[in-house]
This record gives sequence, C-alpha cells and structure tokens, in this order.
Amino acid sequence: MLKLRALVPALAAPAAFFGAAIKGARLEGGYSHRDEPMSALAAHGTASGPVMVGGFLGLAASSFLLGRALRGSRMPGAVAGMMQLAGVTIAGAGLARCSDRTCPTRGLNNGEPKLTDDLHVAFSAPTFMLWTAMPLIAGIVGTRLAPIDRKRALVFGTASLTTMLVNSAMLSRGADVRGGGWSQRAFVASALGWYPCAAVAAFRR
Repeated sequence: MLKLRALVPALAAPAAFFGAAIKGARLEGGYSHRDEPMSALAAHGTASGPVMVGGFLGLAASSFLLGRALRGSRMPGAVAGMMQLAGVTIAGAGLARCSDRTCPTRGLNNGEPKLTDDLHVAFSAPTFMLWTAMPLIAGIVGTRLAPIDRKRALVFGTASLTTMLVNSAMLSRGADVRGGGWSQRAFVASALGWYPCAAVAAFRR
C-alpha cells in the first residue's frame, strides 16, 4: 500500500509535465521543442499557458505527495524532505509565468526581464539543484537501499548533473541558441526518470 502511494505520484509527475508540454506545443503556433524552453509554453500571452501551468502544478503536487510517501521508508529522510520542497518550488515556477515566450533572463541579453521573469528563475534554480542532488544523495548515503537501487540513483544523478551543466552552458551563449530546448528536456527527463525508481527503491522488500 505504501509502495503504491509512492508509485502513483512518481508516475503521474512526468506524465503531467511532459503531457502538458506536448499538448501545449500543439496549441502554440510556431513553438519549437528543439530550441525553446518548456517554460515558454506557460508564458503570458500564449494559447498554451493554461495547459502548461496545469502541467507545472500537476508536477508540483505529485512531487510533494511523493516526498510525503517516502517519509519513513528506506529512502534517506533528507531526500523525502527535499522532494517535498521541490514540490513547492515547482509550483512557484509554474505560477511565476515568464512575461513572454523568450523567457527573458538577466545576463542573457534577451529582452527586458520583468519581476515575474525574475521570480520564475528564483523558483526554477533551486528546483534544478534539488532534482540533481536527490538521486546523488540517495546513491551516496542511502545505506538502507539495495545496492542496485543505489547504483541507479547515482546513474540518474550523474545524468542530471551532466545535462544540467550542458544546458547551462548552452544558455550562457544566449537564450535563442539552437538545441537549447532539447538540452533542457534531456535534463528534465533525467530528473523525473528517477522518480519511479525512487518509489520502487524506497519500498523494495
């Protein structure tokens, strides 16, 4: 029963977010999965905004519920708390919608960032760090986890860290760099791909 309580939100999280991104892209004319960030779909003035904000909130709720389900399991307590915190920061990032599809960010010289753009970054940055740190912590200090689950956590954590660094390097070259959308999606896929693995690992008999 406890495993099911963890597995359901672990599967719902990536389904809600990527499902919203796919649906939103169909609503927003000219959107490029390859070049544009997923947050652009939630920006003000877009037809995809309501769908993508719903995807953010679905991911946030699922992350928070997963973190709560992980408490008292084999997963390190710190990871459970971090997962719940990620739920809060994800919700903040989704509600702090970018001012337009370019997602203006200070230092990238791509438009004039507004307060909502700054807030989006302020919530997104800790989310990315939490996503990267959780599997690494589980793999390093998760002594109650099965060896195979610790190895998987380290693989996902390393993949998340690598793709996050690649995405950051691409963004530093300018927000309109080609391939930036795919690099971000690779990072998000690595981060959310660990969710179901974490649910299984936490309650493995």
